Amino acid sequence: MKLVKRCLGLVCIMILGVPALSGAFDIQLTQEQMKEANEYGGKYKGKDIFDSPVVKPACFGEYPKGGGGLIMSKYIKIAVSSAMKAMKDQSLTSEDLKEMTESVTFNVVVSVPEEGIQSPEDVQIILKQGMNVILPEKNAFGMKYKDKRQGIIGAFRYDKINPGANTAIVVKTKKSEETYKIDFSDVK
Repeated sequence: MKLVKRCLGLVCIMILGVPALSGAFDIQLTQEQMKEANEYGGKYKGKDIFDSPVVKPACFGEYPKGGGGLIMSKYIKIAVSSAMKAMKDQSLTSEDLKEMTESVTFNVVVSVPEEGIQSPEDVQIILKQGMNVILPEKNAFGMKYKDKRQGIIGAFRYDKINPGANTAIVVKTKKSEETYKIDFSDVK
């Protein structure tokens, strides 16, 4: 009986405790966190946000200057969106914030060479956690870069990932395949 209780306790810790202990990004943001992220973006206007201490760890590869990408948790999405708006002397509206915080998905934005990319489906973004392969709910075009690169946005459900697990992001096009190791605990 003691063994059963001990095993049950370990299973509960593994299931419930790992995401909490890992320091991984928050799925539910408080009003204070939303305000903090919004102000943070206003402080690092435009592309400066990508070199900031909070957003830089969410970048992988050579993003935004080259290949790679960005993990857009709710906090990061608010900060980046706020930074881009601040560059134009604008700010996020309460509707913008509400839409971002109510989402059940997070985005993985990747930058790939535009050659041969006719639709978002021409790029596969896959998350691998051990034997678990996680596909996005949908892909969409992101921004087009000056250096003949195309942004692709993959929307992944929060409930499909284990934020404490070792994760690889695989980006496949017709001409190439890149794999990036990421740690969700680095992403705010």
